[in-house]
Amino acid sequence: MAAPLLEIDDLRVGIRSNAAAEILRGVSLTIERGETLAVVGESGCGKSLTSLSVMGLLPDGLEKRGGTIRFEGAILPITDNEAMRRIRGRRIGMVFQEPMAALNPVFTIGDQVAEVILEHEAVSRADAMARVVDLLARVGLPDPAQIAREHPHRLSGGQRQRVVIAMALACRPDLLIADEPTTALDVTVQAQIMRLLQELQRDLGIAILLITHNLGLVAQVADRVAVMYAGRKVEEAATAGLFAAPQHPYTRGLLAATPRPGRRRAGEPPLTEIPGVVPSVTELLSGCRFRPRCAFAGDVCASVDPAFGGRVACHFPQTVELVPGVVT
Repeated sequence: MAAPLLEIDDLRVGIRSNAAAEILRGVSLTIERGETLAVVGESGCGKSLTSLSVMGLLPDGLEKRGGTIRFEGAILPITDNEAMRRIRGRRIGMVFQEPMAALNPVFTIGDQVAEVILEHEAVSRADAMARVVDLLARVGLPDPAQIAREHPHRLSGGQRQRVVIAMALACRPDLLIADEPTTALDVTVQAQIMRLLQELQRDLGIAILLITHNLGLVAQVADRVAVMYAGRKVEEAATAGLFAAPQHPYTRGLLAATPRPGRRRAGEPPLTEIPGVVPSVTELLSGCRFRPRCAFAGDVCASVDPAFGGRVACHFPQTVELVPGVVT
């Protein structure tokens, strides 16, 4: 049986100056070729840090403390920057959360997209620039030759996002990591960007690791969903199964906090909030870290952090299916 395209096994990342502080606490994920895995959870749950770990781009002050990341069965050398430079862009592309921050304001769009191609392939600059124009056209930008001559500030937010997608796909990678690819875009542009990613996935056969807060988006595009909380995976299932019968109280809370216009019962509040906040990585808590916010917590939750058991990490998983459009 072929190995998964990407396999993250028991990944642990902590703060170098604080031996007790772990940000990622044993994260395990797999992605098969051609599929879309969505990773969801509140800000501060470790979603983006997981993706940066895969790219070998851990922020200063953080360190990998354990676990492995395999790509096509081989361990990724995420602590070796020179080795990872040969993989980033060529085998794994990434759409970063804020396109304006991902683009250099002093270079033209064409120069920046061509740089990816020239870094990884033995082609002339003229050939690289011709491919840039084709890429910009493929991601739906009007007059791609002119766009290639522009600087980032001359483009709209949606256009910059398309440029970043073109950069990520310039060398036809096998895996695309999309970190909040529709953040700060209006709903019309969001829909256009996601349709574009789905079309490119179908045409190129790439796998997508989608990091997002948008559960409505997840329901439309993801094959599987992994829910993260406080640096670990707490639930994972096929998308339809997770939305129909979420088992972890946190997952049920996320779904309850999702707007459902026209689908509320009479007298039901527009949104149901999850009380409390995600704990700080430096906050030492025994047992389950979701316990202070959980309505189902028992005595065992205060002392034993639940292991991940096939689908969910919870001592008291909820197994009742939800009424469509209603979260209990």
